[in-house]
Amino acid sequence: MDASLPEITSQGDETRQPSWKRNLGRQLAEVEALKSIYGADGEFEFDEGVDEILKNHAESVADSILGELHISFTIHLLAIKIGGSHISARFYMPRGYPEVEPLRVTIQCGGVSRYCYEMLENGVRDVALKLIGEEAGFQVLQLIQENAEVVADQISQDLLKKEIVPGKSLNRPIYVKRVLIWFHHVKSVQKRKSIIEWSKDMTIGGFLKSGFPGILLVEGERSAIDAYVKQIQSLHWQAMCVRAEEEEEVQNSSEIENFRCLPHAEVQELEELGGMSELGRRSKEANLEHLFLSSLKISR
Repeated sequence: MDASLPEITSQGDETRQPSWKRNLGRQLAEVEALKSIYGADGEFEFDEGVDEILKNHAESVADSILGELHISFTIHLLAIKIGGSHISARFYMPRGYPEVEPLRVTIQCGGVSRYCYEMLENGVRDVALKLIGEEAGFQVLQLIQENAEVVADQISQDLLKKEIVPGKSLNRPIYVKRVLIWFHHVKSVQKRKSIIEWSKDMTIGGFLKSGFPGILLVEGERSAIDAYVKQIQSLHWQAMCVRAEEEEEVQNSSEIENFRCLPHAEVQELEELGGMSELGRRSKEANLEHLFLSSLKISR
């Protein structure tokens, strides 16, 4: 008996194949596609023994072995971290996948609570079941990454509420701080929402110009601003840098509002179209044009 997977040359050939061979052929094609997408060092990892069997199956592995083979592997999403640990998704392809069985997925992320795991897993099983008959790996990974953004946002908000109390120490100096941050772009709805919601929690005011490029000009009590910037940095950006910052010492916390130049309550998002001109105008009105011009790398 030929030990290799037969080439499918017609619909008739395909229907004559055992179901496990049809599924295995589709599974191998899907694995190759996922490896091409998640192919950086340390991202894709076969379970022990599986890779060696697959490398040699065409020449030296009998049908009796291939017929019992379950493909299983882990994709480590190294660019996505929650609580300092990256997320991993372990995939198990039963012999009936994708024709009649769902893809099975287990999510791993060290150091997060059971509640966070439930958020990461939200909807994953439903998507896998819905896609029986289709290759589901890429769509499942997309959902996991979307869930991870929500979890990271929730954890960041919790940390901000626990760690930062403006004016906490009566003996330390109090400062109003202003920062201008440049981004390659700010398109994600979730990221824009986080930037605005976090500012409300910390009584930080300012403006966000979304789109390409993204510009964020903010002002608030120094410890709050430092924590706010740190949390924004924890999100995943193509490029982000603090282009300018300044601070003023305040005699006491009751006077801090008198030193503010920007809107107090929260960050206001400007329309993408015309937003740069609007930010320039608002900055000039607040006597902070020098900060705005730093985003354009212009000095006066």
